[in-house]
Amino acid sequence: MKRGQITVFIILAILIVALIGVLFFYRINLSNVSGVNNEISPVYLFALNCIEKSGEEAIYNIGQTGGYIEVPNLSTDNNLAYYLYEEQDLMPSIEKIQEELSSYMNDKVFFCTKNFIDFPDYHIKQGEIKTKTTIANNSVMFEVNYPLSIEKENKTYLFNYFKNIEIPVRLGVIYYVNQLILKDLKKNRPDVCASCLNTFADENNLYIDLYGYKGSLVFMVSDPQSRINEEQFTFYFANKL
Repeated sequence: MKRGQITVFIILAILIVALIGVLFFYRINLSNVSGVNNEISPVYLFALNCIEKSGEEAIYNIGQTGGYIEVPNLSTDNNLAYYLYEEQDLMPSIEKIQEELSSYMNDKVFFCTKNFIDFPDYHIKQGEIKTKTTIANNSVMFEVNYPLSIEKENKTYLFNYFKNIEIPVRLGVIYYVNQLILKDLKKNRPDVCASCLNTFADENNLYIDLYGYKGSLVFMVSDPQSRINEEQFTFYFANKL
């Protein structure tokens, strides 16, 4: 065999090895596109589903109470927080509502995962859950620090963060409208400006309704663009005038 032919074969061999390396590189990156090893992806997806489920539950629950997981003392007997109680402005800050959502997430994800009993082939250790919640106009964002040590077939994988968990509920818009309602009630008390409520609703694509309950007014702010469990999201709060 001539030297030129040998050189060609060497070049072809190098190209083939390089091609195999490139394909292997892309296969690894594609299989780990989320940054999670394939061995633990079932556990990761299960935990992620629990986080998303707990986030939706948290948002739904604070909508039912006026922004709280544990309602304050000044609430109706059916657990609706007062935002205006005679002369007192009791509306929670948006930071307080974020803390309530985080607290719910920290407590409930453990119950959802059930200590991972559905994964007998893995040995899983869990650390303390710490959640940061951000309420934006069009969504609620959760960043969950959930340390997991996952062992399978003598290999141990560590995972800590679940980032950018987004629930598409317009809680920021609803909070802003609740502020407008409260400001208007203070200005016009004891009357309610129905045309003002209609304006607030129309400008923000919401529905606002109210009804009397044991000497209080209960407000319902509903958003047809936000759904949890296929139901329109509604936020309730009470005022005692």
